[in-house]
Amino acid sequence: MQTTEILSSNFVMPHEFVTFDGRKQDRMNRKERLKTAVQVDPSLPPLEDYIARKTTKNILGGRPHFVAELAKTNDPKEQLLNIFEAVWIKNRPIGNVARQYKTGYLTIARILQDCEPFKNAIITYLQITPRAKRFYNRETDTSDFETIQNYIRRAHRDGTRRYAQQIKNAERCYRFLKYRDPANWTAEDILGFLNTLTPTAASNMLDCLRQVAPQLREKGGEHEISVARFREKIRRRKKDIFGEEVQLIRKAIKAKLPEFAFDIFDLHISIGAREGSHGVDVKSGLAGLTWDRFKKNFSTVDLYESKVRGGIYWRDCPLNIFFKDLPDRLCKLWIERGKPIMDRVIVGGYDEVRDTWKQINQAVAEYYEGKLEPSLFKELTTLRPHDADKIHVNLLWEAGVPLEVVAGQYIGQGEGIGLMGRGWLNIDTIKKHYLSLTTRSERFKKLQAEVSTYAQKFNGRNEAYYDYTRYS
Repeated sequence: MQTTEILSSNFVMPHEFVTFDGRKQDRMNRKERLKTAVQVDPSLPPLEDYIARKTTKNILGGRPHFVAELAKTNDPKEQLLNIFEAVWIKNRPIGNVARQYKTGYLTIARILQDCEPFKNAIITYLQITPRAKRFYNRETDTSDFETIQNYIRRAHRDGTRRYAQQIKNAERCYRFLKYRDPANWTAEDILGFLNTLTPTAASNMLDCLRQVAPQLREKGGEHEISVARFREKIRRRKKDIFGEEVQLIRKAIKAKLPEFAFDIFDLHISIGAREGSHGVDVKSGLAGLTWDRFKKNFSTVDLYESKVRGGIYWRDCPLNIFFKDLPDRLCKLWIERGKPIMDRVIVGGYDEVRDTWKQINQAVAEYYEGKLEPSLFKELTTLRPHDADKIHVNLLWEAGVPLEVVAGQYIGQGEGIGLMGRGWLNIDTIKKHYLSLTTRSERFKKLQAEVSTYAQKFNGRNEAYYDYTRYS
């Protein structure tokens, strides 16, 4: 880097003036003075030459250099400048920086040693050259992008808990689009990125992207991407499982798995809880359920769901609506565990919930192999934890419970009454994404029979007597 030092002793800084009160002031800030005194080559040739050498394929073979690994997913120059800034300017320990980049202490130390000859040039560059914007700084809970900063403020105001995770997810799209400002993302850009993901991942990602790029959710806007229409395209599946199918599943679990798996299956579909999360909010859903939330001799439970409205406690969800002996079985399990208070019911959390459902699939497959029609066999052996709330809704509808009651009563301030288990904020969501209206349901068969009885009047049976003369 070429620098020109101003050595003249009679040099006068520009922009000096006398204010109306006669006091002399300098309007230039520190960086502007430094720019005037030192002219910087913004390309940093020594650093770029170093990067070029380290990213060139090693002819002799061997493990790729750390800089070459960085270049696979990030701009290596920006990442190296971050390292230099952390160590040489912010005086952070090399070990901490190494852990941040998931590498060894010696790797970072060697890079610093290699770049020591042009250290002063790099420091000057860092001090006076605008740096690349940070998508999200978890330590300070800030972003250099206006749309993301606005989302952070809104999340704080609304009490949203998972905003940091959503921003982190959206950063994948930021890298895919070559570090473009989210305010400039177009619908075509986003659809191109979403096409690289699985359908389920794309659906979840769209929720995150709409938060950091508001033009994607602007009604009638040029770049609007409707969540509902997008999810219709990817065909989020429902489960055609009702009372008879649940009995088939329970029979297989009873025959093949420990009693704990049987209890967890009954508990999950009774309260209709989400499965929970892995490291995002450990007290949410079935995975986060602790013993202290059971009440009234295990006949009700308070269920926490973190996904909606910043988190909602659905109070007094009944546990005996489908299986009358479930409270007694849970009480027995609690006693066997030593009557814990704050421990989780499912000790292994989300991972154990997922593994339990895998075991259920295997048990059903082994128990009914060659005994069921192919479509039903596939339906019963492709269960996921997220299907529990769909089965919960199907059973309640089959029992004749109005959807308004299924949805429960949301009170506000993060509180709701779970009249039949976990609640929903509106019944349209239940109908669109959870309830499966198919002929497999017993309730549908009853309705079909009622229609057949009604239709007899059009087929020569129970003809009523009409006095046609009164119309003449």
